[in-house]
Order: sequence, then C-alpha cells, then structure tokens
Amino acid sequence: MAKDQSPRVEVNESSETTENTPLLSRDSSKERQPWTIPAIYRILFCAFIVSLSFAVTQVPLIYVFRLMTCDAYYEKHPLPPPGSDRCSVPEIEAGTARAVSLLGASTTFFGVSNLFVTGWMIKKFGVKTALFISVFWPAVRLAVQNIGVMTGSSNGILIVQCSQIITIIGGPSGYILALNTFVTEVISHRERTGYLGRLQGCNMFGTSIGFLAGGLLSDSFGIISPFRVTLALFLISSVYVLLFLPWIAPNKAEATRSSKGLTRFFGPLKTFVPQKWIMRDGRIKREYGALVLGAGSFFGVLATSYVPVLLQMYSTDVFGFGTTENSLLISMNSMIRGFFLTLLFPRIISGGRRWLENRDKAKNTRSLVAKASDIPDIPTEPNQIPAPQGVDHEEEPVEPPKLSNENETFDFDLLFTRFSLLVDGILTGAASFVGEGWQMYIVAALLPFASGTGSASKGSILQMCPPSERTDALSAITLVEMIARLLTTSIFGLVFAAFAEIGKTYLVFVCNASVAVLGFCILLMSRFPPDGSTRLDVERSNDISRES
Repeated sequence: MAKDQSPRVEVNESSETTENTPLLSRDSSKERQPWTIPAIYRILFCAFIVSLSFAVTQVPLIYVFRLMTCDAYYEKHPLPPPGSDRCSVPEIEAGTARAVSLLGASTTFFGVSNLFVTGWMIKKFGVKTALFISVFWPAVRLAVQNIGVMTGSSNGILIVQCSQIITIIGGPSGYILALNTFVTEVISHRERTGYLGRLQGCNMFGTSIGFLAGGLLSDSFGIISPFRVTLALFLISSVYVLLFLPWIAPNKAEATRSSKGLTRFFGPLKTFVPQKWIMRDGRIKREYGALVLGAGSFFGVLATSYVPVLLQMYSTDVFGFGTTENSLLISMNSMIRGFFLTLLFPRIISGGRRWLENRDKAKNTRSLVAKASDIPDIPTEPNQIPAPQGVDHEEEPVEPPKLSNENETFDFDLLFTRFSLLVDGILTGAASFVGEGWQMYIVAALLPFASGTGSASKGSILQMCPPSERTDALSAITLVEMIARLLTTSIFGLVFAAFAEIGKTYLVFVCNASVAVLGFCILLMSRFPPDGSTRLDVERSNDISRES
C-alpha cells in the first residue's frame, strides 16, 4: 500500500496522545459521553433531520413565488372575472420563472462561498462549531423568509431574495462538508467510505420525506406553514448539535500551516494539484490520481444529478404523468437510493475489499511457494535454535500493538467508483427503450442500485491525501460536485428542449448515458500512488526535522 509518512498532530483529550492515536476512537467516545448511542449514529440522525429541514420548503418556495408575483401583478392591473385562475397569465409565469432563476443563481453563488467559509471554520474552531453555525444560520434565514412570505407581493420577493445572503455563513453546502468531516473524524480509516455512503443515504431519506411533508403542509395548513415548521426544525437541529454531538478540538497544526488571506479559503483546490512522489526505487514521479478522480467525478455528477429531473420531464411529456404520479416516481427513487446507500453500499465496499485482499494474498502465497527453493534449511531441533540475545528464556517477547494505518489504500473503493458510473450509464441508456408509463417506475427503481459513486470518490480521495488535509480534500470534491450540479440543469435542459422539438426526447437518455460512460473512461486513468512510495515534500520535511 502507498505510504505517506507525513506527521500529523492529533488533538485528543487524553494526555498520552501520539501521532497514531485516533482523533476520537469508539472506546474513548464511550468513556467521555454519558449516553450509550455511538457518535456515528448520532451524526447520521443529525444528517437526516437537517436534510429534512432543508427540503420542507423546496416545493412550497416555488409556489409562494408564483403567488407573490401574482399579487404584485394585480397591484397594477385590473382583477380578472371570478371563476378563472387569476395567476395563469404569461407575464406572471415569466416573472415567477425569473424570480426562481435568480433565487437559484444566488443560492449557488452564496453556497460556493459557504463551502470555503465552512472549511475555514472547521480548521479554526472545530467541526462541531462549524456544523452548529451551518445549521443555526439557516434558521435565521427562515425567520427572514417568514417575514417575506407574510409581506407578500414584490416586497416579499425582495425580502426572500435578500435572505439568501445569509447562506454565506450557513447553508446546505457547509453542513454537508461539516457532516462529512465529522464522519471522517469519529470513524476509523477502514470504515470511512462505507459510512460516507450511509451519510448520503440518510440525507436522501430526509430529503425524500421533506419534499412530501412540504406539499402536505401547504395543502393542509396554508402556504406559510412549511416555513414556520422549517424554522422550528432548524432550531431543534441546532439544539441537537449542541447537546448530542461530541466535541472535537481543531487541529492546531493544520490551522497553523494554512495560508493567509484569500488563499486560505481557496486552499482546498490544491488537492487536485499533481504531487511529486518518491518511488520505492528512488525515482521521482508526479501522481495525477486526485486530479483525474476529480475530473471523473465531475462528469459523473453531471450525468447522474439530472436524472431525477429528466425522469419527471420525460414522464410528463411522453406519458402524461401528473403531479401525483411524478411525486410517487421521485419519492420511490429517492427512498430506494437511501436504502441502497445505507444498507447495501457499506456491505459491498467491505465485501469487495475482502475479495481483493484474498486475491492478493493468494498471489503472494503462490509467489512464496515458487521461491521456496531459495530459502536455506531451517533448524528443527530445539538444541539447534540459538537463543535470542537480551531475552530471558523464561519470558516471552512482547508483541507490539497493531496500530491503524491512516495511509492504507483500498483499491476496491476506486474500482467501485468507476464501475458504478458505468452501470449508471448502462441503466440510463436502457431507459430510452421505455414504451409504457409503468416501465418508468421500473427505471426509477433500478437506477438507485448504481448509486454510491460520490461516496466512493470521497473515500478514494481521502486515501490519496495526507490525514491533515482531509477537510481540504472533502471541500475540493464537494466543490466539483456543486459546479457539476449547477451546469447539468442548464446543459441538459437545452438538450431536452432540442430533442423535444424534433420529437425524439428519448435521445436525452442516450446523451446522459454517454456522459456517464465518459466519466468512467476518465476514472480508468485514476490510481493510488504505487506501493512503498512516499510524498516528496514529506520526505524533505523529515530530513529537515532530523537535521534540526
């Protein structure tokens, strides 16, 4: 396995801390906490309630923009005759589309800023403080949005639009980064990839239930009710973070090494810079694994993140699905995806690793047997075996404890990243052959079984970087995913419109699958550093420390 011998200063409450001591082991967390539920399960539940909080207002927000645009329109125009949908006017529809587009653009822009701010806060104040800020300030934003919804008309739209500025301090991008970092701190190196998948699965559960709850609340208690419920949910989530999640002190050494000024915020992008490594034979080579992994992940997210929208639009245009059918379609897709990531994905990762390890052991065994003739005869009689020097005959040598290796790499994680994207491309391409409406439900049920690309890519990139750069690595891969999600709606939206005009909408699935296969081809060139290699800057730092 590739070894990165960079020193890491671990921050722990124990006084007997070494560089190999886990930041928060399971045993130590149980000793320090009065409750018995492991920290990782408390973190997963936090992901569920926070994602639920963010999702409740997603559907009602578009509808409330339509109502406020409608109110603003009739402040300057006469009311239509009774019995008609007074908001079904082209000017109102266009105004609503512009308001929603502006909201989406501002959310994306401020969300990217929030990603860098949260990464800095994790290094400066610790992951729990950063997570609390990422959850509490959305509650402030919801309080402002409640005022905007109650105000209504053009002033209400302005208030809601301006409330998005608060996203810079706390928002969905930051909370996802903080939760991913939390998982990497409380879970051992070997279990991280599986639990990152479970974390994403819990997010999917919360999002699925939140979408459904938002619509039900609006229909039952009025359009303002989802915003009030969401405000309460965010406040409850903030209290939950304070009371039930463990405190992990920031890595002071990492904060000290951080750059100054604006480069401190954009430091995560250095994760994709090719690094020089010293091979086992002394040669120096550049490794492009992280850069290629980032590029492949970009095309993977570009292809997969548009699928939920594509399923709805295709079902509506071709098979005449309504709101109820589409809600059932996407809810089922999200729920199955959550089950897969939570229950099956970690088992696939564990089983795949064991399979590769057993295969490698079998190869090593055959190699040793082939070289057995070169091994000299070993004495078999007790009097022929010399006693080890410095060891009492009556004492057994003490075996040193086995420490977890933070720099161990698992090839199956990268293998899964590649082929899950390939399977997604095959399943998406097969959707172009759908000829009946009920077959869309089969497609929606099968596509989640190609999930896990994002979680596996996060687990892989964490293995490519030093332990002290985990937060930057997660920030970098999250930024790539955000950019891909931003582009996929506009790119595939234009592609969908183009094929719809010529009556061949099914070709959108083919284009989407082609992008996924392109991501697979790029990921084929990604790899971990060779076994026995060390990072060049680490080798130099060790030499400097020895000389001093």
